[in-house]
Amino acid sequence: MPSPCNTIRIVVVDDDMSFRSGLAANLADDGHAVSEYGYPQDVPPDVVRTADIVLTDYQMAAINGLTFADSVHALRPQAAIVLTTAYWTVEIETAVAARPFLQLCRKPVDYDELHQLVHELAPN
Repeated sequence: MPSPCNTIRIVVVDDDMSFRSGLAANLADDGHAVSEYGYPQDVPPDVVRTADIVLTDYQMAAINGLTFADSVHALRPQAAIVLTTAYWTVEIETAVAARPFLQLCRKPVDYDELHQLVHELAPN
């Protein structure tokens, strides 16, 4: 049984402001506790340490989402991490497959599918 929405703490990290804001607003409208950041380096470690789910983009200016996902996993191994990308390649799929803590979600994101994934990944 999924956790109630208000107990799921989600961090959204994407340098595309319109995508990030839309995604964060959609998740917040569903009742989730959402914080959003434009760049991985802006996310305070304390926020990562309390996150249930981190949603991040693959292609960002400073570092890519795989590198950020690795750092999130090091700080909070129990957090689920969803990597969104419009750049779907075999290399990305292979890198994700090597990281069992990581889920891959293709852009444009289907919000209904994402909402379902959030509840599947949420802690019990």
